[in-house]
Amino acid sequence: MTAITYTVNFKKTVLASVIGLFLSQSCFALQEISDESLSETTGEGIAVLPQNFSFQFNGADNTSGAGYIHIIPVGPLTPQSLNTNKDKDANGNDIINSSDLAVGKADIYLYGLALSQANNSKSSTITSSDWNTRFGKDIVSWGTAENPWIIKVATEKNVPNFSATSPTDSGKGDISYLSIEAPLYNKVLPTTDELGAGAYNLKLGLWGDLLVRDPSKIEGDSAQFQLGQMYGSASDATRANRLRLQAVLNGFSLNGTNLKLFQTLGGATNTGGMSTSYNNTLGLTGVMRLNTGDSSTLRGTATSTTTKGGETTNLLYPVSGSTTPNPNSGCDASLTSFANGRCTTQERVIQRTDITTTTWKAPILTNVLRLSTREKSGYEQGLITTPAIDSSSTMPTFDDSEGLFLYNVNANLVLGNLYQPVTLGVASDGKNIVLEIARIPNKQDIYSKVYTRYAGDTGDSGVTYSGSTCNIYKCGSELTLGGVTYQGANATHSSITIGSTNYDAINNLLTASSDIGAVGISFGATVDGTGIYNKTVQQVQSQGRRWTTTLKCSSNWLGCTSGPDIRTDAWQAWGTYPTSGTGWYNVDRTTISTPQVVSTNGVAGMPTNAIVQQSAPSNNFGSAAIDGLLIQHMKITTKGL
Repeated sequence: MTAITYTVNFKKTVLASVIGLFLSQSCFALQEISDESLSETTGEGIAVLPQNFSFQFNGADNTSGAGYIHIIPVGPLTPQSLNTNKDKDANGNDIINSSDLAVGKADIYLYGLALSQANNSKSSTITSSDWNTRFGKDIVSWGTAENPWIIKVATEKNVPNFSATSPTDSGKGDISYLSIEAPLYNKVLPTTDELGAGAYNLKLGLWGDLLVRDPSKIEGDSAQFQLGQMYGSASDATRANRLRLQAVLNGFSLNGTNLKLFQTLGGATNTGGMSTSYNNTLGLTGVMRLNTGDSSTLRGTATSTTTKGGETTNLLYPVSGSTTPNPNSGCDASLTSFANGRCTTQERVIQRTDITTTTWKAPILTNVLRLSTREKSGYEQGLITTPAIDSSSTMPTFDDSEGLFLYNVNANLVLGNLYQPVTLGVASDGKNIVLEIARIPNKQDIYSKVYTRYAGDTGDSGVTYSGSTCNIYKCGSELTLGGVTYQGANATHSSITIGSTNYDAINNLLTASSDIGAVGISFGATVDGTGIYNKTVQQVQSQGRRWTTTLKCSSNWLGCTSGPDIRTDAWQAWGTYPTSGTGWYNVDRTTISTPQVVSTNGVAGMPTNAIVQQSAPSNNFGSAAIDGLLIQHMKITTKGL
């Protein structure tokens, strides 16, 4: 029942680290598990209940945060990447010389990794002391005796295989798998740390340094990260070849997460989009649940006052007072009828600017994922140093409020399932690695378990679709253990939300909030603020007069064929063209100038009341949601191994 620390490098495998981590913690060994919890399970397992548990990477001398993982780039750079100015010789080969910029790969040091319980309570407002530190305190209890971590081997019977000779193909098999399961997600969160409340208020933090390596220098060379500016040039210690990163996630839970490792079934052929590489290979499925809590009521408040601006009137196209019509300024410039001749118009614009002042107050923010790169003023370190390998360097200190802040992140990712696994294999070149989420075959036993029938879908009504979305509120079929109801872990679609959301419980649908109080994504911490927004409206009006003519001539039975034209010309008064009068006619035009033309009830005209346009602080970008995401097929192949 003590906190542990590790110095980790690649000489110790991840599996060994995990096993050592769990074995060093207190557990309820050989504790009886109810028949209810075993009724649908075949196999054996180990229940683990970490208590007073925390984890962080310390240095060999136990310096807090100095333990690191070193990711080293291998293999030479390609000629295409070295040829930065893209010049080529007569044969089309890349020319690489001192005119090209120097290019290098980056060494990555991940250090200071720590997992703990957040210092603040779940309902407390977070501050810079929460989002600018990696470590909080020990996790009092991560689960309960009835709902612990479980490592088990089990067998799932009658799993559809990849055979899809027809949609009704019924090929099946049994799959034995090794699974690691975090405690299930409680529908009603516990209120005390002893009952597992701390597991819903975790803290994860780490630092990272990415340093560009000079390919000509060996590991440990004092100038290994001092890459000069031009190809082949001398080392340069003043170049900024490092990217420093801090990542802190405060106030989250992993409960409901599970991973299964197994050998896949067979039956796939190289037809219908399938691949024989799916057969009898390493398979992995899982539900990755990272939740910070309900965000359906997470809203800021906005109070606004609006001042109506004064109206100004300006002529756009004035005409002279001459009685002679200007054929270039009006309509019907060429006489085409006996009764109507030329006309001329003038236009004016009426414009008004309304000002809205909004006082915006942020909601209580209890959790955040913060990514930052800027060190605090006065604490900057050398550009090409890292405390991971330089014992004389102190741990980095970051600016209190700089960076990307993501509030109320809820990410529930479904990675395949036993009948649509994630496979790990070797590429056709025999060297590179292929990571692939298998295609969904045209087999009813499989696609009916994955797809969801949404409202309005009336096709293939005889097929029942059981697919569903895993989100913060629901993740498949619920289950009850020891009188407590937990969310399931058998959904097929993913959901990712950031910040304020709206939840449709009937359809299990999440959407991002778009109102003025929405929060979630901000550059710098979300804070109260006052915004001033100017809204300019305008109305274009037209006034015209018409020149009428009368044609008189001698007539015969064939019509007007002889005699002089006698015109009687008369200008009507300025008025609401095309009728006579003295008023102005509203013209709904948007091409005259930038400000918006406003129409009320479909009729062009200036709005009577002031326009209210609220605004939040400029660094608040609102919320985001991706809900109902289904990965039907994804394939990633490495290159250069």
